[in-house]
Amino acid sequence: MGAWLVRRISGALAVIVALILFTFFATNMIGDPIALLADPELATEEDLAELRAVAGLDRPLPERFVTYLGDVIRGDFGTSLWQQRPASELVMERAPATLLLAGVTVVFSVLVAVVLSVIAVRRSDHWVSHAIFVVSAGLACVPSFWLAILLIIGFTVKLSIFPTSGYGSPIHLVLPVLALSAQPIGYFTQVLTTGMREQIGEQYVRTARAKGLSDRAVMTGHVFWNTSILATTMIGSMIAALMNGAVLAEAVFAWPGLGNLGLQAVHNRDLPVLTAVVFYAGVAVTLVNVLVDVVYMRLDPRIRMK
Repeated sequence: MGAWLVRRISGALAVIVALILFTFFATNMIGDPIALLADPELATEEDLAELRAVAGLDRPLPERFVTYLGDVIRGDFGTSLWQQRPASELVMERAPATLLLAGVTVVFSVLVAVVLSVIAVRRSDHWVSHAIFVVSAGLACVPSFWLAILLIIGFTVKLSIFPTSGYGSPIHLVLPVLALSAQPIGYFTQVLTTGMREQIGEQYVRTARAKGLSDRAVMTGHVFWNTSILATTMIGSMIAALMNGAVLAEAVFAWPGLGNLGLQAVHNRDLPVLTAVVFYAGVAVTLVNVLVDVVYMRLDPRIRMK
């Protein structure tokens, strides 16, 4: 177990190092940031050279990387060119909103998918099971940004039930969570239903029923527990996918999270903030994957032997 955990942590550290390299070289390959930010009609070559010297862009690339690495270790990504505040401070301010949205979306998606999967498995020959299959397949293909627009038109413009934007109360979570949870619910329901049906055909399920256990006891104590290993890996991938979908959802609903902050940084050519958002989001996804692997190991003891 200890050696396996060390390998996973070492792999996570390697991913973080690769992320540091990516953010550094990506920001240095897009061109001269000073030339992108300066007004070409007002700034002279002398002004641009002075700004490059202040920003340290006149130094050799290896020296700049060493400086960048030290700044990243300290959590210093520079000052926002747009708001004139530390980039890490802006990220930390927006992170709770994104974590809240992602957390509620994951819990809601898992609960709905589990209920739908159990119903589909227990009524495998009923029209309800076929309806759940069709609906879940459709939800898995629905783009979150398109669904977000439909929700705004239906529940805000037409019915005036939910607000289109804002943050601070549970009612503001309804539309963003519905938009983000559609694909996870569809995908999770499809995979979980298939996994549970495969478990039902195993010998241990027939043995449990032969002992006189009820269908409820077999489903909850055997089938669902063994399928939870598959569910755990899917939850990890779901959280990683939410980091991508949250960008568009936060933009549509004006949700003050990291996705919205990243889009604002792109619009304002704010490289320090954009770099900080990409780095912290990548680290968060990496840590979630490590946590999922640890939970997976606890659920499946066979992994501890590897």
